Amino acid sequence: MLYDRLDNLEQYTGLFENLDTCIEWIMENGLDDLPMGRTEIQGEDIYVNVMECPAAEDSAVDFETHSKYMDLQIVLEGSQLFQVALEDVEETEAYNEEKDYALYKGTPSCAGVLDPERFAVFMVEEAHKSNIRTADCEGSIKAVFKIAR
Repeated sequence: MLYDRLDNLEQYTGLFENLDTCIEWIMENGLDDLPMGRTEIQGEDIYVNVMECPAAEDSAVDFETHSKYMDLQIVLEGSQLFQVALEDVEETEAYNEEKDYALYKGTPSCAGVLDPERFAVFMVEEAHKSNIRTADCEGSIKAVFKIAR
């Protein structure tokens, strides 16, 4: 997982080629004019989904993993919490290859806040959950960049 302020995003180039391309695209195009729904950046290798995310209680959200894509998540409006589980997870829904996810219950190892000033990158096979309610926000609009490994 990477977690930092959005104004530091450029510092994370050099880790993965497709992440570099995604970061360069964000720096050139910005986030203000992203339409709701899917926008392709580099075909199936890099795209972004912008969606409304109703907030949920922590207990109502399962951890998920992806096998094909890492997630770069940026909240455009509102805020939400996220958690990552580094160990001790139990699968609750088997991997769905078409949708690229499996679901888990587990114990969080770390947590953070996503808002318009911060971002998180969840690596392939890293158990994470987001859309968790913050004290002052019932929902958010979020951009999830899907980046093939």
